[in-house]
Amino acid sequence: MKKIASVIFFAAILIISVSAQNPNKSLFDGRDLTQHWIMPGFSISEGVIITDSPDGADRNLFTRKQYGNFILRFEYFLSYLGNSGVLLRMDPNDMSTWVEVQLLAPWTPTRPDLYCTGSVFGHVPVTDRPDEAPGVWREMVIKYDRRLITVHVDGKLTTVADTDTVESLKDKPLFGAIGFQSNHSGVGEYAKFRNIYIRDLDLEPEYVITGFYEKDDLVRKQAHQAALSIGPRMIELLAEKMPEDDPVVHRGAKQGLFDIIAGATRPGASQNEKSLTARSLRSSIENCTSESTAEYLKWLLGMVESK
Repeated sequence: MKKIASVIFFAAILIISVSAQNPNKSLFDGRDLTQHWIMPGFSISEGVIITDSPDGADRNLFTRKQYGNFILRFEYFLSYLGNSGVLLRMDPNDMSTWVEVQLLAPWTPTRPDLYCTGSVFGHVPVTDRPDEAPGVWREMVIKYDRRLITVHVDGKLTTVADTDTVESLKDKPLFGAIGFQSNHSGVGEYAKFRNIYIRDLDLEPEYVITGFYEKDDLVRKQAHQAALSIGPRMIELLAEKMPEDDPVVHRGAKQGLFDIIAGATRPGASQNEKSLTARSLRSSIENCTSESTAEYLKWLLGMVESK
């Protein structure tokens, strides 16, 4: 039994290590869309997603999960009149929430930079227009980092959009689904997608903790919620921020710690979660240089140990 337990333990460590080295998650396995996507108007052929809207209707593909901060990487292929787009932080039932990065073949060569491939459609033009020639597989990388959108096409930075400086983007949500638009340039035209990967930054403690320093209340609130979702793995980072001179960071870290401990001691919480929480608190206490922070952490540890 000890040998089996050791094998399981080291296998778990290996999985964690591999996950840390490769935080990108595949959103398409080449065979099935139903696990990660809601898929009206799309089909699969030879391991590739193909838009399938012969009447030009909008039947968009969008993720089942909602994302806040992420890096989305994928390859796309446009037909001669291909016209699609990538929808970010969207409510599928509310078009006013959508932010679109355009995908467009150059069948309208006079199309301005505000509406060409890589633009934040209708809001922010490209600063370096990419090659839009159709019939070629290309790679796009979109990073949505709180209020900043960056777009790369084939390794070239094409667009930078700070939503705080664009009036029409200021009220867009900080969280939502990701979508691919159905092709809407006529019968026989299409867009294809493959090798779709996402790095969910809100699952990474080191990224999430930086949100506690943001001036925007909504961004800090989003970071707080992400910290709660991560749970005990956030404890040591939050404890490090408790002695900060910045009162906003101090209060945020203190509240975050309390809420994580409340979650770990709730009715029905697993013993594993409680044990991990207690270990993280003990480690934080041992490394703490602030007497007041250490006392707070000891009080939280007492809550865990009393359950």
